[in-house]
Amino acid sequence: MSDVSSVAVCAGSGSSVLHGVSADLYVTGEMSHHDVLQAKHTGHSVILCEHSNTERGYLPVLREKLMQTLGSGVNIIVSKTDDDPLHVV
Repeated sequence: MSDVSSVAVCAGSGSSVLHGVSADLYVTGEMSHHDVLQAKHTGHSVILCEHSNTERGYLPVLREKLMQTLGSGVNIIVSKTDDDPLHVV
């Protein structure tokens, strides 16, 4: 890996969001095999951090933003038991 001067970050599946974005390094939850190969072929590096794990940390922030927008008349609960449906074996 060469020097990194720019990083593009996208939670979840970054393939479509990062398409056309020029960066030395892409950090995202997941990309298709062919998108990773294309990134490597064009001199970019990719770090995949698992789809739902990259989204899960933002949920409390999203909850607060929704509470501010919708007011106290809405009860928004972030699950404490949710986990990644995929397990690497």
